[in-house]
Amino acid sequence: MRINLHDYHYELKQIEIQKRVVKCSAVIITAIILILLHWLVEKDRIGSIKSETNKVKSQVAALQGQVKIVNTMKMKQSRMETIMREIEGLREEQIPAGTIVSDLNILIPEGLWLVSVIQKDMNDLRLKNIPVIMFDDPAKKNKKTEETKKSVKQVKEFIEVSGYALTEKEVVEYMHKLQQISYYETTFLYKTTRSILSGQPVYKFIIYCYMPGEKKEA
Repeated sequence: MRINLHDYHYELKQIEIQKRVVKCSAVIITAIILILLHWLVEKDRIGSIKSETNKVKSQVAALQGQVKIVNTMKMKQSRMETIMREIEGLREEQIPAGTIVSDLNILIPEGLWLVSVIQKDMNDLRLKNIPVIMFDDPAKKNKKTEETKKSVKQVKEFIEVSGYALTEKEVVEYMHKLQQISYYETTFLYKTTRSILSGQPVYKFIIYCYMPGEKKEA
């Protein structure tokens, strides 16, 4: 009996090749499965990250709104403190400064803010060419004898209220509200001008309020 060693070795080689092919295929398939599993895990993780990111963005947006509110409140508080200091010199027989500030603040409509409240007298108004006839000229109203006039000190009977508004409608609305305050005899919108503030188109306004009264020198 003769055995063909050449054929035997060839068969062994073929079997070895097939084993290697199977091993390589198994490795490749395993690698593909692992890659797919990793991709699915990463996809799910990315989805979770996106969801968390959107949640954080929403929280940040909400916080930004709160920050704006806080900053607005701080600005209003700062303006009110400035206004309070500016009108603390009002005469004792007139309305207390705290009441005036409170009324000015509580009547402010949305989209309008004050920048200053300054006491003025008749001379201040005349120097700015403001039509004093709108106030029934308190100098004439309080005109008395020469001796009496000498004892009367020039007082600041006017309040100049200035600020900004997003539209003219808020300015008119605010002036109408001021006209309802009983201790102002006359309220007059002096002027409004179009302006740009921090890139935002706004209306700058000046309103004068007349609060009559006298102060005698001691």
